[in-house]
Amino acid sequence: MFVPPENRIKGKKVNFMATCLCDAIFDKAAINSVELLKKFGAEVEFLSNQTCCGQPAFNSGDFASARAVIEHTMKVFGANDYPIVIPSGSCAAMLFHSSKIAFRDADEAKRKEVDKFADRIWEFCDYLVNVLGVEKIGGKFKAKVAVHNSCHSKGSGTPEAMKKLLTTIEGLELVDFDGSDDCCGFGGTFSVVMPELSAEMGEAKVKAITAKNPDLITAADTSCLMHQKGIADKHGIKYPAKHVAQLFYEAMKNGGLI
Repeated sequence: MFVPPENRIKGKKVNFMATCLCDAIFDKAAINSVELLKKFGAEVEFLSNQTCCGQPAFNSGDFASARAVIEHTMKVFGANDYPIVIPSGSCAAMLFHSSKIAFRDADEAKRKEVDKFADRIWEFCDYLVNVLGVEKIGGKFKAKVAVHNSCHSKGSGTPEAMKKLLTTIEGLELVDFDGSDDCCGFGGTFSVVMPELSAEMGEAKVKAITAKNPDLITAADTSCLMHQKGIADKHGIKYPAKHVAQLFYEAMKNGGLI
């Protein structure tokens, strides 16, 4: 799944894709991501006619609908050839990896078009480190933080980039827990089709994390945080969770860097 950074489109002029979950639930994650991109030197363009990455349809096996959504996304972001930064490992993986599978039976010209588009996709942390060359977030955030590495970010530059930046924040202590790379059970439509199994996996993840009593749980995927927090809330478990961009922003604000 991993597309080496040297093979992807780089540049400081970027498009920002907010994702459905940021639009509906995690607006601060998108807002803080854009603010940080600008802080570290990127010029950000937000195209208002953007919609979804197509993952719900793709994961349901409805490739025809997935292709229609991907086609729309390609058309929207075809207004320029800038890199596309997404604050979601899941949505990023959908567009730089699964989009190629969705169009694997298309003619050669269409496959090349999709490949070219896929090479423009970057997850937020991956872009900060591997394109903008950010070495340090800095600032202050006194807390024990547990990091959930989502399934879709595996094999990409996201986990290493996220951890690298987190370790530069004064006062932040990363907390290890059992099964840190295990799936939380969300899986998009998997949680709808197989809710019992999804909930059981989520409960195991929440239990493993809360056993270490962290002050905060963070991830590069809002979908995972939504799933885990929903399960925790159902069981009356304290589960403070924030997207990593929110954490970065607060740390820099606490340190007087913003």
